Amino acid sequence: MAKTKQIDTQTALVDPEQIQQSALTEILNQPGGLTTITDEKLALISERMVEINRATQAVDRKNTQTTSTLMSLTMLNDSPYRRLRQVLAQISRKKSAVEDSYFRLKEDKIKAKQFRERGDELSVARAERLEYGIQQSTRGIEQALKEIGFFQEIYNEIMVSHNIPENWDEEDSEQEEIDAHLKMAFRHAIRDIMAHGRLGMGTLEYLEQYGVHPQTCQRLVQQYISDNDQSIGTGQAPTVDNLYNFLDQMCEQFREAHQAVIRRIGVKGIIKNEWLYKTEHA
Repeated sequence: MAKTKQIDTQTALVDPEQIQQSALTEILNQPGGLTTITDEKLALISERMVEINRATQAVDRKNTQTTSTLMSLTMLNDSPYRRLRQVLAQISRKKSAVEDSYFRLKEDKIKAKQFRERGDELSVARAERLEYGIQQSTRGIEQALKEIGFFQEIYNEIMVSHNIPENWDEEDSEQEEIDAHLKMAFRHAIRDIMAHGRLGMGTLEYLEQYGVHPQTCQRLVQQYISDNDQSIGTGQAPTVDNLYNFLDQMCEQFREAHQAVIRRIGVKGIIKNEWLYKTEHA
């Protein structure tokens, strides 16, 4: 069997592989224990676990970076400030998880040390359980820190790509909201017409909220889809940039359309600067 490592009673940590091996050995040697797993098979499992544990490090996160970038962060929106907010939310969640784990580990190390100092068989078993949990939690902390570093990279790249000023604030974010909602409303309109041949009730309401007459939107989107159908028919398939250009054009055309809605509501404007968090840009 694999050689076990000496327990470090000063740090109250043990090798998880040692604990796994010990537990399996005890189960194997119990009366009426396992009938198929022999010493040789257990040794083979233990030997193979070295590679399994290594490979697990390559997949030991909930999402890949690809999924986090293109799907989990719902990057399919049209406001860089919204993307930054999503990234910040992810970092905040990971940071809270690291902080919780850190203090829990400190408590578990103290408990494990106290159990070992007692020296009786039950206390030693409890210490081993805690020490094993400490090792597993440490791996979790490492994965969370990797996620934080990854999201920090994403944050910086978005800032640079969109020329977002340092110390951007709530006012900057609010200024982008009209454009983001207009583009998303027209994106929904395209999906509705392609999937069902008509605008859905949610999209109809969305358009009106931002001052776009639903019939105007439907006609523009139908024309856009028709033009693309003709291009595809001649072998010139549009790329996703074609979609982005259309959304940009709709935004330019209807950017001030929400003013009619504001007047209807009876307010002077959407953004109330005195109630926003603002900083001086670097």
